[in-house]
Formats: sequence, structure tokens, C-alpha cells
Amino acid sequence: MSLKVTLLGTGVGIPQPGRSQSSLLVQSGRMNLLFDCGAGTLLRLSEAGVDPLDLDAVFLSHLHLDHVSDLLALAKARSLQGRPELEVYGPLGTERWLRSVQFLYPYLEAMRPRVHELFAEEGIELGELYISTAEAVHSVTCLGYRIDGSKSLAYSGDTEPAEGIVDLARGADLLVHECSFPEPFQVTNHSTPLALGRAVRDVGQVVLTHFYPQARGHEEEMASQVAAGAGVPVQAGRDLLRLDV
Repeated sequence: MSLKVTLLGTGVGIPQPGRSQSSLLVQSGRMNLLFDCGAGTLLRLSEAGVDPLDLDAVFLSHLHLDHVSDLLALAKARSLQGRPELEVYGPLGTERWLRSVQFLYPYLEAMRPRVHELFAEEGIELGELYISTAEAVHSVTCLGYRIDGSKSLAYSGDTEPAEGIVDLARGADLLVHECSFPEPFQVTNHSTPLALGRAVRDVGQVVLTHFYPQARGHEEEMASQVAAGAGVPVQAGRDLLRLDV
């Protein structure tokens, strides 16, 4: 059974044309999983032909707003459609954050998210899929995820090129990895092409996401630089890019 992957949002917290904030849809059979839920996710879901009620679970890499800001909107949409339950997985602190924000909106008291906090190097089974985690290197606690079925996909979250994420992705058919800035930017907590290309090993292909405005017009060059170092096919992601793995 193949994995169908849709990049819903490939941008960041700074608005830019054509890129909503971080979100990734993974479909396997009848299962629909959402990874991150930044601003614009609900619109992109609709454009991808997916109803909020179709989602089986949401996985959060970390709690920065450009990765979570549409989560309450998603939960409200489900509640308005008569299904307030929502399975939410995320790093330590996810439940406290979600309950605190929900408290600010009394009309969302009927919303019933079930929060499951995960740690690095932990795994869970969802139907025929196995989802495992690794620690990313970011300014806050951040998880990368791997989805294994008959095919495999790894998603980096926000991170510098990190040993844990590289190991998590090893042997995967597809790695969706952030590459925030073009060369010659020197940054921490995020990835640039040359460093990422040196780090990636033993994956089938790579798709880049999480582009800052400074990357605009350089995306294809960035993909080429990563490919030269990694020795695997690499393409620059865009909103609503769909891939069959």
C-alpha cells in the first residue's frame, strides 16, 4: 500500500505569496494523518479535497505558532460538524499548551481533543502504520517523525541537520526535510543546503520545505546543492505538491 503525501504548507511564520505555514498530509488506505497544522492548513486541506472529519490524527513536531496555529480552528471545524473528538500527538508540553489556549475560548469547551505526548525514540502503531520519533535540534523541544508501512516516509520538523533525524530517515523512501535559508546564510536551529546535503544518507528521495522569504527564487538551486551532497534526487517543495511513495 503506497503512501500519498501532500505538502499543505511549505512556508514559515513570515507571510509570503503561495506558501502557507507548515503542514503535511500523509494518506495510507483510508487513514489520513496530519503533521503540523500552521496557519492556512484548513484552506489547503479543502483545496486538497480532504474534509476535517477525514483526519484520523494530528502530529505536532513542536509548539511554535507556524506549526500549530490552525489546530484550534481544525478542532472547531470538526466540532461544528458534530465530531468534537480529535487525536493529537506531540512533544512534552502539548497538553498544557492546548488546554491553556482552549480555556481562552469558552465556546470551545465542547471540543474534546485527546492529547498523547511523545518522547524521542518512541513508537506507536496506528492501524497498519508504525510511527516513530527522533529528537530534532531546534530552539524548543521538537520531534521528527517516521511513518512505516509498506513504504516509509520521514519528516524532520524544524531542525539543524541532526544525527537523530538522519538516523530516523535512514532507509526511508522519502524524506521531507526543512531547508529554511539559501547559501551563504549561517543559521542555527534550521538547515541550509550544503550542510543538509552533507548530512543526508541512504534515503530514496528528498523534498525540501519550510522556506523563509530569503529563499524565494533560490529554491531550485537549493535543491541542486542538497542533491549534490546527498547523491539522491531532491526537489523543492511547494504548497499542494503531491507525491506517491
